[in-house]
Amino acid sequence: MLPRKESPVVLQKRLLTELRQTRDGLGLSQQAVAEAMDWSVSKLIRIEKGENKISVTDVQALLFHYGVRDDARVAEMVGMTRAIRQLKSAWMEKYRGSFSEQFAKFVELETAAIRIRQLQLNVVSGLLQTPDYAHALVKSYGNPDEVVERGVEIRMHRQAVLDPDGPEIYIILDESVLHRVIGNEGVLRRQLLRIREVAALDHVTIQIVPFSAGIHPAMKGSFSILEFSEGEEDFALLLEHPGRDELMTSGPELKEYLNHFFKLEDFALPAAETPNVIDRRLAELGGS
Repeated sequence: MLPRKESPVVLQKRLLTELRQTRDGLGLSQQAVAEAMDWSVSKLIRIEKGENKISVTDVQALLFHYGVRDDARVAEMVGMTRAIRQLKSAWMEKYRGSFSEQFAKFVELETAAIRIRQLQLNVVSGLLQTPDYAHALVKSYGNPDEVVERGVEIRMHRQAVLDPDGPEIYIILDESVLHRVIGNEGVLRRQLLRIREVAALDHVTIQIVPFSAGIHPAMKGSFSILEFSEGEEDFALLLEHPGRDELMTSGPELKEYLNHFFKLEDFALPAAETPNVIDRRLAELGGS
């Protein structure tokens, strides 16, 4: 897993969370702060949501307005701001052409999560994919070889969260994922064995929504939820749409999709059944 100092998206989230919590702790509204700074309210809203770039001058001005005079804290937050600006261009260039900018940001936030929840309706989750499954999947999109290899590399990098000291991971797969042949049946067979292997990890829970469950609450599309602390609002949500990804770090949709996930856990088979479902599918493929 990459060190957080190399992660501009994670640094930005930490910086903006501290600024927002400082404002909230003083009981100041966004309107009041914007007026005092001679900013538009929309500028402050976009800054706090991470939609606007924040400058060192902006950070210093906000800290001064909030009465933050501790030199060490000011230096730390100004340092984070400079690091974000220096690292962001290089980091995004690393992913350019392999994923959308929204998904690249999500990959970085994933390194800071304490809990990951994913629903996948169409293909195996990237956190579970074998190299040959990932290669066949990315290649099927018509990508050139260098993009295919980069896509596989990034997927394998993300799987560092499967280490024993990684976050709690909850993955729900639609049963159709186990039947969809990506590459060939040999690739699928090895992929199923990998899912069964990961499902045995203590910090990973994998459930299958069987065909017999019928219509369920989240048939519209796959999504992932990251939790960064035990705080009620400390989430990120990635919605997967055809041809694009949508990343949200605030808004009512986050709790809505978290509730969808909890309902799906009831629709899905118990995690203890996952190895049995996979074994039956392997038997159909002639595996063991």
